[in-house]
Amino acid sequence: MRKGRRICMVIAIVVVMAIIISGITVAAVSFGIKAAEKQSALSTADNESDEISETAVDDISDEDVADASEKSDIDDEEYKKYFENAEDIPAAICRFAYKNDLPLENWPQELIDMLNQYPETVEFVLNYPYFKDQTFKIDNSYTDYVNSVPLFLQWDKRWGYTPYGDDMIANAGCGPTCLSMVATHLLKDPSLNPKAIARFSEDYGYCEPGFGSKWSLIYEGGELLGLDVYEVDCDEDVIVNNLEAGNPIICLVGPGDFTYGGHFIVLTDYVNGQIKINDPNSVINSKKLWNFEDIKDQIEIPWVCTVS
Repeated sequence: MRKGRRICMVIAIVVVMAIIISGITVAAVSFGIKAAEKQSALSTADNESDEISETAVDDISDEDVADASEKSDIDDEEYKKYFENAEDIPAAICRFAYKNDLPLENWPQELIDMLNQYPETVEFVLNYPYFKDQTFKIDNSYTDYVNSVPLFLQWDKRWGYTPYGDDMIANAGCGPTCLSMVATHLLKDPSLNPKAIARFSEDYGYCEPGFGSKWSLIYEGGELLGLDVYEVDCDEDVIVNNLEAGNPIICLVGPGDFTYGGHFIVLTDYVNGQIKINDPNSVINSKKLWNFEDIKDQIEIPWVCTVS
């Protein structure tokens, strides 16, 4: 009898323990699911804040862009009739619009002018109807901003379509883009991308609609960001000594090799007797080395940038 009772008690204890263990397991699994769901939600929220809406556009190909950068040689009568009043529109836009069944009204005049003046921007300009309203994730952490001043282009699609004043960064954002390059390098902070600096410029009143950026964005805005910025003479020894010391120089330049009007560039290094320049509007200019004598008369104001 007692033996039977003991067996019943053992069975009861085993059942109770099984129920407890099962409950703990279910709770743990449930907790794990909830934690995963929470992490997923946080991740989604983070992604939604600046996630790329980099939707692939099926009817745009590398071949289209390559063809569009050439002068029009299409003999199609429909093409000629459709664009017969488009003499002032670059052939690149006409060809691309024709191929993709887009009205020419998709391209604002400032982008037409930009492509006429700067053929390097062809892909950015052609993609405008597709990407102008998209938000791109910006991650510059992979760039070598520690050892050198990174080259950022104002017409990079990640920020180029973003409004700046009464225009967009691609057209009017050379100031924020140059300050971004220097600040990212000297402050070792990849979050200081051109889009962030453009917003900073607008918030602090350095954006000048119709003109781009006030000069004070460089020397006052740079100081607010944590840089030491001071104007120097456009003297070769001064320029070279600072570059050799690792101090990038933001320059306001006038008409010449870099612009038809006013523009900001960054002198970044001195290599074999020549100056390396980051031109936010040109990969070609940025790959070249420049003689001081060839650029000195184009430089209106040089600002040396350092950190304390």
